[in-house]
Amino acid sequence: MGQTLQSVRLGMIGCGLISHAHGRAARALYPQVRFAACASRDADRGAAWAREYGCDHAFIDYREMLARECLDGVVIATRPADHRAHIEACLDAGMRYILCEKALTISREDALAIWCKSQTARAVVMEGFMYRHHPVMDRLVSLLMADVIGAVDNINATFHMFDAEDAADRSWRQQREAGGGVVHDFLCYPVDATNRFAGGLPRRVSATGFISPRFGTVHRLYAWIEYDTGCVAMVESSRKAMFGQRLVITGDTGELSLPQAWTIPGDAALTLSRSAAFIRRHAEILAVPFSQPCDGRLVDYPVFRRQMANFIDVMRQQAKPKIRLAESVVNVLTLAALEQSFRDRAVVDVALPPELLGQLQRCQGGS
Repeated sequence: MGQTLQSVRLGMIGCGLISHAHGRAARALYPQVRFAACASRDADRGAAWAREYGCDHAFIDYREMLARECLDGVVIATRPADHRAHIEACLDAGMRYILCEKALTISREDALAIWCKSQTARAVVMEGFMYRHHPVMDRLVSLLMADVIGAVDNINATFHMFDAEDAADRSWRQQREAGGGVVHDFLCYPVDATNRFAGGLPRRVSATGFISPRFGTVHRLYAWIEYDTGCVAMVESSRKAMFGQRLVITGDTGELSLPQAWTIPGDAALTLSRSAAFIRRHAEILAVPFSQPCDGRLVDYPVFRRQMANFIDVMRQQAKPKIRLAESVVNVLTLAALEQSFRDRAVVDVALPPELLGQLQRCQGGS
């Protein structure tokens, strides 16, 4: 598979809510790409998904889909706890291009297993962090590289959304065994961003939090992450606070802030703040337009189209993934350390295997 690939044939594993974001993204990019098949444990849901997005076949068993269909790549839109099994099955079936919804997985062991198996197979496993594809994230990178705020001292990143915990119909987000709770649903966004913008590798963490008495999931977590550059990040996520997202990067000469950082439906605006003297601050708004239409529903956010376009270009060997697997693995290791710190009430080192370090350095260098 290379630059001569004309029309990309994809398979979908999992036909829940977020799968529709990928389905609509592919439909918007047709005829460059189409979903040729889908798989869902719910036969009716799979059949409906196939009808909506023009699949040739719908399967109850994703392994049958992998065995029978001629696919160029696979999108995985299932529960985080199932991602390792689904990724490994795709690799065993010969799939070499996989787009997997966040979080990559829920444990250190699973993340390292995925990384090792993908290396052996020489496959691309790309994590579906759609926010990375908004132009504002490229603008942040360029501003930091231009030294606009000087050396980064600290980062604050949050993702909150209230859950009354009284609805009768619960999703995987309230199931601990499925990877539910804030750690792998919401906190993974702030951690990915701080790992991206800290300019170094996470070294140790400390966290405190609370467990939902009804569901047994971690539904509040507050933590700091120390990096080998000296940067310190504060990350927070709560299901008992009103909706809010924030990314603030503070340097020695300025500060960049983004008030809604992870689910941006259209245009974005960065605030660049400076302080000429004690108490005095000056703020400048930096507009980042993103004019593709969106009706406000998450599944229609234009960033999903940009993510799908990047995935297609990767398959055609015309681009590199916006997020490399090595970055995704270090994110999982950071999240695992944060959860361990919370449960053990201790400062925990982020143990990065030596075999990962070279790839991480290349990622940070932009190669």
